[in-house]
Amino acid sequence: MKNEQPKAGRPGETSQWPRWEGPAESRPDGYLQGEANIFAEGPEQDRKINKGAAKRSDDLIAHDVEEQLNQDTSFNPEGLNLKVDGGDVTLEGYVAHLADKTRAEEIVLEIEGVTAFHNNLRIAPERH
Repeated sequence: MKNEQPKAGRPGETSQWPRWEGPAESRPDGYLQGEANIFAEGPEQDRKINKGAAKRSDDLIAHDVEEQLNQDTSFNPEGLNLKVDGGDVTLEGYVAHLADKTRAEEIVLEIEGVTAFHNNLRIAPERH
């Protein structure tokens, strides 16, 4: 094995190594997990957020969120409450399945100008 030096950059960036990209159960001690955000204070910050995006108005962000949620054929946004404040997006209401909650989060985090996302969606109880 060559004597290589780690690349420049903050620890935990994808350009930094040593980095373990294999299964977690066979990862040796001392390796960073691939795609981990070691600087996150909680799991909600571990998600990709468009922090580098230009500042956009809350109205424009809300419009884009509504449009993207409505265009997604696998998601029904009916009855959801949307609030945007300084780029922070909050979604509240009920969805049919956990997959819908996850899909809503994926959609919102792809919108330019979103700086944070609060996923307050709940799974609706089954109706008999």
